[in-house]
Amino acid sequence: MRVNVTEITATVRQPEYTGENRCTPCTIVNVLLAVALAIPVTVLSPPAGALILVGSSLAIYLRGYLVPGTPELTKRYLPAVVLRLFGKEPVPETLGDLENEALWTTLETAGLLTREGEPSLADGFRSRWFAEMDRVRDDDFDERAVERTLGVGSAAKRGDRAYSVEGNQLVRWDSRAALVADVAAAAVFRERFEDWEALDSDSRRDLFERLRLLVETCPECGGSVERDDERLDPCCQRAYTVVWSECADCGSLLAELSVPTAEDDELVPLL
Repeated sequence: MRVNVTEITATVRQPEYTGENRCTPCTIVNVLLAVALAIPVTVLSPPAGALILVGSSLAIYLRGYLVPGTPELTKRYLPAVVLRLFGKEPVPETLGDLENEALWTTLETAGLLTREGEPSLADGFRSRWFAEMDRVRDDDFDERAVERTLGVGSAAKRGDRAYSVEGNQLVRWDSRAALVADVAAAAVFRERFEDWEALDSDSRRDLFERLRLLVETCPECGGSVERDDERLDPCCQRAYTVVWSECADCGSLLAELSVPTAEDDELVPLL
C-alpha cells in the first residue's frame, strides 16, 4: 500500500491559519509551548524530546497552531499591548463614552436626527446641511477652513485633502465629497449650538463620520450614495464589521467605520 504524502498533508493543512493567513502571535505562542513541552522530555530522553519538537513544529507549520482552539484563546487572553507588538490594533470595545451618547441625545432632541428604527437625518437639518454644501462645494478649502471645521488652533496643508493639525496629528479626508460635507456641517452646527466651539477635534470628526453614513446623495456630484458592510473575524481579535458609504456615480468614499459586532452578530448601533 503506497502512502500519498501530498494527500495526507492536504488533509491536515488548514489554509485559513497558514500561508498568508498565518497569525504571528498564535505561531509564536505555540512554538514557545512546543519548546516548553520538549525541554523536560529531552532531559529524560533526548530522542523523544527531539521527536516531540519536530512533530510539534510540523503541526504548527501545517495547521497554524499546536494547541486546539489557539485562535480563540489568543483572541480572548492576549492583552492589547502584546497584539500591538505584532501590528494588530484591537478594535474598540465601544464606539464612544457617555459624553458621546449625550451628544447624540442632544442632536436628537434638537431635531437634527431621528433614531426611531433606522437612524436618519431630520428633514429640516438635511435641507439646511445640503444647502450649505451647495454654497461651499466649489470653495478652495484652505487651512483656515479646516481650522474652523475641526476647532483647532493651527492646520497646515500636507497633501491632497491632508492637513497636519496642531503640529502633531495628520488628518486626511478620503474624498472631496467628505470634506465638503464636514465643512458644511460645521457651519450649520455653529449656527445651531452655542457651545459648538467647546467640542474638541476628535469628537467633531467622530460626529462628522457618523453623520456622513446617513447621507443619501453625494455632496460632490449629487449621485446616489450606497451603504454596505462586511463582517471580519481576524485571528487574535474580536469580530467586527466595517461599515462604509460611497457614491455609486463618482465613487467618492464618504465614510468608513469599524463597528464592534455583538455576541448575537448584531451591529453595535452607529448612533
